[in-house]
Amino acid sequence: MSSFAIGEFHVDLSRCVISGNESSVSLEPKVMDVLNVLYSMQGQVVSQEVIFERVWPNAIFNPSSIQRCIALLRKALNEDSKQPRYILTHPKRGYSLEIPVSQNQTASTRSNYGLVLIVSLFLILGFASAYAYFGKAADVKTTFTTLRPLNSVDANESHLVLAPDGHKAAFVRATEDHYGVWVKRLDSNQETMLLSNSAGYLSLGWSPDSNALAIIEQQENDVHTLAYLTFDPISMTPHPAQQIVQFTESTITSHTLNWATNNTLYYAEKLKNSNDTQLSAVDLSSAATRVVYQSKGKDWLLMHALSPDNKRIALAFEAGQNQYRVDLLNVDSGDVESLAMIEDGVQGLSWHPTQNQLLLSNQNQLFTLDLSGTRQAIAFNNYKIIRDAQYHPNGNEILMELVNIDVDIIRNQPDDPEQFETLIDTSSVDFLPIFSPDGTQFVFESHRFGRKQLFLYHQGQQRLVFTSPDNEEMFGVVWSPNGQYVYTASKDTLYRIDIKTQEVKPINNPHHSFYLREAFNLSNALLVSYRAVNGTTHHPAKFDLDTLTLTPYEVEGEKLGCSALDLDEQDSLYVSNERTVFKLDSNGHFNPVWQSQDKDIIGLTAIHGMLNVIHELEAHYLRSQVNLLDQSVQQTEIGDKQGKMLINASEDFSQVLYLTEPKRKRELVRLQ
Repeated sequence: MSSFAIGEFHVDLSRCVISGNESSVSLEPKVMDVLNVLYSMQGQVVSQEVIFERVWPNAIFNPSSIQRCIALLRKALNEDSKQPRYILTHPKRGYSLEIPVSQNQTASTRSNYGLVLIVSLFLILGFASAYAYFGKAADVKTTFTTLRPLNSVDANESHLVLAPDGHKAAFVRATEDHYGVWVKRLDSNQETMLLSNSAGYLSLGWSPDSNALAIIEQQENDVHTLAYLTFDPISMTPHPAQQIVQFTESTITSHTLNWATNNTLYYAEKLKNSNDTQLSAVDLSSAATRVVYQSKGKDWLLMHALSPDNKRIALAFEAGQNQYRVDLLNVDSGDVESLAMIEDGVQGLSWHPTQNQLLLSNQNQLFTLDLSGTRQAIAFNNYKIIRDAQYHPNGNEILMELVNIDVDIIRNQPDDPEQFETLIDTSSVDFLPIFSPDGTQFVFESHRFGRKQLFLYHQGQQRLVFTSPDNEEMFGVVWSPNGQYVYTASKDTLYRIDIKTQEVKPINNPHHSFYLREAFNLSNALLVSYRAVNGTTHHPAKFDLDTLTLTPYEVEGEKLGCSALDLDEQDSLYVSNERTVFKLDSNGHFNPVWQSQDKDIIGLTAIHGMLNVIHELEAHYLRSQVNLLDQSVQQTEIGDKQGKMLINASEDFSQVLYLTEPKRKRELVRLQ
């Protein structure tokens, strides 16, 4: 069979084309061969080995080739890998192609379609009459074709908020020496700067009548101030700002401020003394503040959005390692119901004008979420981070902020702490460099053009070694002790990558997600960690690569919490909090082995009876070499902190790697 249909898509095997209602995609012959294998066995689970044997006969088995083909097919079929319609993943078993039964009806069944069509025609006419009588139901537009800049200036623009009347947008424009709050008329492109300062503005929010703007202003000593101002509706000339509240015990974390019709303003804040987060409100008439909802356990409140009718507030939380939850809060009763769990962060949260959908973004993906928790992707060609996306009140376009982040990797040698050499320099995020055991090369993660990948750096050259299937988040990178493999992990799968051959071996993770920290030397296992309930420390655990068991380290029956950890050459575990380093003894007890004078420990390594403890001081980084036998300490400054962050070092500390300070290019756009 040279062609067939999958849902609304037409597959032409001979031309290697998959055509949908709006576009056609040309694919590689091998990708189409994989689809043909699945189609020939539709409804059945087909193992990766069977697929590989049919598509690549006589080749060495490489599951990453299949995973790449599946990812390309899902993209062509407009599928969400986490909620696929057609190509299903069966963990540890393979894949299956599921085609709706309606596409496989027999000829005898089709003979009844005439009657069905007649009945359907009458139903359609009936519905059309009702439709004409009662009026058009509001649809949610999810198909867009044009991406246009909102402005044409060479400046960073952020904190976009669209006025409820749909005629104006406010935003912050940053230049080299100051920040300005601007208002723009969308019909005439008239712009006016309302305020400016040299410290910055953190959040904006419109009044319900679109005639006033609430503003969070950054001030000295990490103090935030809430004010609002009005302006002339014709000339947009601003009137003096009215200060409402000064926050000294908390920092405001809201992306946008929600101004209700009863003159209540909602905002999110993080308490300085505990790092707890909460949704709070202030009465703009009396300046009285109150707590509306306080985060519980490991939940961190990220953002909030008030519905147009002021009856509900959508809340987005970080709820675990790469776990994010969206809840709905009833304003009157205070009741909260969970709506959905999502992954890969939340960078934007707002309501559709119909109030039946939410609009969210996570990294470079944009999607709607209905009130039953069902997601629908909004596809457009984008690899930048999406922030603060919001529908226009007419529902026909989306305004948002796109952010490109550039992080480079630089190297320093401690004998010349003032000299830094740039090793990795692209226009995207390059980070998490990890030296090989012999210190001659390192692996790092890169997000070039929106793809999550691992590259190998060796003797001035970069080489791609791994691409994350379905572009999933990667949680850490570790080397095997012999330097032959590197391991990385997604939410439910580990990947062992052969550095020379690039052969990838997936390893199932039957547990919750965790972060890879180190490889054991004397057993086939990995040291991992996962976030504690308090959200600030981590629990270390041992993941056995043979049995796939996960064993947390405990102290007196309680899971151990720590901030830094390492294994020595005998697989003895060392952990630290901000001040003290502990060692696990043979009886399962953690004994203190060294203490810093201040709470400044950010990393440690242990080898041959020596500890290398890394301290973060106010202006620079410090290395303490601790001899565990005689407790002698030698301290060395290993670089200043200006514009960079220490991230990794070779075992002998002859090379130290840093990440440059992120450079962000922000632009405001309209998706139409």
